Amino acid sequence: MNGRKIELLLKKQNLLNYLLTFLSLLVGMFCYSQTQIQGKVTDSLNQPIAYANVLLQEAEGHKIFKFTSTNQDGNYQLSIDKIGTLKLAYISMGYAKKEIQVNLSGEESLVVNAMLFEEEFQLEEVIIQDERPISVKKDTVIFNADSFRRGTEVVVEDLLKNLPGVSVESDGTIKVGDREIERLMVGGDDLFEKGYKVLSKNMTSDAVDKIEIYDKYSHNRLLKGIEESDRVAMNIELKEDYKQQWFGNADLGAGGFDEFYHKNRANLMSFGQKSKYYFLANSNNIGVDAIGDISQMIWPMRFNQSGTVGDGERANALLGLSTDVPQLKRERTNFNDARLVSLNAIHNLSEKMKLRSIGFFNWDEQDFFRNQTTQFVLDEQNFTNTEDFSLNKTKFLGFGKLDYTYDIEDNIMLEYTGSFNSSDGNSESSLVFNGNSTLENLQSDNQLIDQKLLYTHKLNEKEVVLLSARYINEERPQSYVNNQFLFEDLFENTQDADAVGQSSKNQMNFYGTEAEYKKRKDNEQLIEFITGLTYREDHLSSSFQLRDEAENDIILPRDFQNETTYTVLNAYAKTKYLYPVTEDLKFIGNLSAHQLVNSLSQNDLPEQNQSLFYLQPSLGLRWKLNSKNTFISNYTYSTNNASIIDVYENNILTNFRGFNRGIAEPTQLNASNYLLTYRLGNFGDKFFANATINYMQNHDFFSSRSTIEQDFQLSEKLLIEDQELISVNTTIDKYIKAFSSNLKLKLNYSQINFVNFVNASGAREINNQSFVYGLELRSGFLSGFNYHLGTEFRTSEVKTTQSNFRNRFSNTDNFSFLDLSYVFSDRFNMTLNTERYYFGNLDSGNNTYYFSDFSAMYITKDKALNFGLSAKNLFNTQTFTNFSISDISTSTTSYRLLPRIVMLNVNFKF
Repeated sequence: MNGRKIELLLKKQNLLNYLLTFLSLLVGMFCYSQTQIQGKVTDSLNQPIAYANVLLQEAEGHKIFKFTSTNQDGNYQLSIDKIGTLKLAYISMGYAKKEIQVNLSGEESLVVNAMLFEEEFQLEEVIIQDERPISVKKDTVIFNADSFRRGTEVVVEDLLKNLPGVSVESDGTIKVGDREIERLMVGGDDLFEKGYKVLSKNMTSDAVDKIEIYDKYSHNRLLKGIEESDRVAMNIELKEDYKQQWFGNADLGAGGFDEFYHKNRANLMSFGQKSKYYFLANSNNIGVDAIGDISQMIWPMRFNQSGTVGDGERANALLGLSTDVPQLKRERTNFNDARLVSLNAIHNLSEKMKLRSIGFFNWDEQDFFRNQTTQFVLDEQNFTNTEDFSLNKTKFLGFGKLDYTYDIEDNIMLEYTGSFNSSDGNSESSLVFNGNSTLENLQSDNQLIDQKLLYTHKLNEKEVVLLSARYINEERPQSYVNNQFLFEDLFENTQDADAVGQSSKNQMNFYGTEAEYKKRKDNEQLIEFITGLTYREDHLSSSFQLRDEAENDIILPRDFQNETTYTVLNAYAKTKYLYPVTEDLKFIGNLSAHQLVNSLSQNDLPEQNQSLFYLQPSLGLRWKLNSKNTFISNYTYSTNNASIIDVYENNILTNFRGFNRGIAEPTQLNASNYLLTYRLGNFGDKFFANATINYMQNHDFFSSRSTIEQDFQLSEKLLIEDQELISVNTTIDKYIKAFSSNLKLKLNYSQINFVNFVNASGAREINNQSFVYGLELRSGFLSGFNYHLGTEFRTSEVKTTQSNFRNRFSNTDNFSFLDLSYVFSDRFNMTLNTERYYFGNLDSGNNTYYFSDFSAMYITKDKALNFGLSAKNLFNTQTFTNFSISDISTSTTSYRLLPRIVMLNVNFKF
């Protein structure tokens, strides 16, 4: 068959895609007796041919009744309600077309396999472009972006939501199957690492040509093919019109009734071969977080990766004024006025040297409003606390990072990473606690310097050596003042006190170095050796003050002052061995040996020193039964050293009425963890399921002994034996072809058993259980109407041995949503998003809440200038109330919401 005929056939198929999708939906709804045809397409070596086109046509002629394509394993299936003689046509680039006649007599199923033979042909003045929606090359899945556009996409995040097997969570986290991506690159270069939400939430989707997903991803190119990786990453390839030139877009929005609201965003970028630039500016006061969570850029956490010594080392803040809102979207309660400027670049200084720079400057003023009623039910007493809380918070964040890579030789690489973070926040709250008005002020700052050096030498194709070193310095000073004195019953002879305050500082220095050797044998065995030395020094100081403002007098209660220095020296050696019994069955063993030296010095107590040697074993199994079924299991025995937050001696104020104290000595926590995962199917399949069971037994854990009174609460850490936790997580993804929709089912269960002590009671045995179950259905129609709907139920249950509280705590909530979009033409589209929240333990007048958001966009002929209308909170819901439970109380909390906001928007591209 010549090239022109192939091209003509493919063009006809593309022209019929819209009509056939609609017809297949009608057929699936109204046909009662269908024949399902299924089979496998292979080549002459009996290897599966992925994404081959399968057409069901009339026997004599070219009319197409149904069409589909094969999956990664060469399998296909389609259904038809006709009777008689038809033909199946199999077409794949590089293979000769094959036709098979089938006689249908109304049977339920029919198996038809096909073998295609390679065909060489010359094209005369004809260029055939393979426009498959999805293609696979080894460990890379490639999506043709145009095949997944619905017409309503604005930024990259919107486009990713349309890809099969890819999910974008409400906070912007991108997952492939059940795994979060490691990074989102452009043209093979990465700007933001785990802070990829900056890119996905702001970059225009129009520039995207291809989206590539890399399985078994290695960040360090010299480790590719040697390390064992289960990570995924994503890369964006731009359209030719956007390469080697500057381009950008800007969104301007304004509106409101009683108050002026705005939403402005501008992107300017250039992704050339030598240099890449991405500049971002954003300002809004409609609650939108412009950059997502960038903490992963400031404090990276990379698990099971090489050269990550020091990840997870940070200094923690001691006190905070909480603005968390369970379940509800953060932007509905975020009364903000945000400004953001981000300047980012990658320079290929030469063929061997690359420099990446990242800069963020973020200023924001936030208001937050909350009313809470908490009923405490204890053995000795019951009481109720009420809080009317309003907060004004201003914060500034400046973050800079430099990454320098020098390819000394093809097999030798040097990497330097240096980052600096400076942030300060000032929070002022007005709190009416049980009818008494108080004013709080909290000044909280952060200074961070992080320096890392990594040297990689690939000795040969099977062996590599890595050397790394790191230094981290972080400081978190805080200053807190409350103009009311709530602790008369706690402190004697303090009648003149009328205010309290606390100044604190948590400072950390970390030094670490590590050497690593990896060798991959010819039989795919992997041997790893790691040796390292880390030293961490923490200094924590806190001073709680009782103030007599009239006399300008300050009292320092003795048991509420801390001056603690805690040092930890850890010398360790680790080994890992991966043994493949067969290609599909692998055992993984890990063993690490640690020599730990702790030193704790605090207040006027004698210095405490501890020297401890311990082992941490781990054993895992990965068994791929066949191309569809995989088991993963793992057992780990771990020992975790207590941190500075666990070991300080005296009380520290952690909220306006609560104090915490540590265990006052160096200690370790031991645990056993059992993990079993089962996967059915592969990414991109029409059916994919994942189930995980995790059981953890904490042989030692930190519990608490608490004194709870109406005006204050004291808690101290206790070391208790035996705590159990079990969790079961299951997700199922099924593509329903008859409806061109993807169905996702979710079932999660968790249970934790522990012991604590409250007031004068003895040990209280607590059992917490949580059930989460729900489903989602998302359409994938090629044009016109699309929908995304879902519902989720959450049931929480708390059981305790406390006599008057046994089996009393249970609560079931529900969240449902329906998102509709309609593309009327290339020039006009609309979306409508609705949400419903239901809380089981609230009265019928306050237990159900509805939200609806609307947007419409008109696109001009040249697509350079677009106009839109958007509305948030169409029902103008003013407050949102939810219900929560714990082992000592139940709480009803109401939040003030942003009002209805209607805005006119202009988007222009340049």
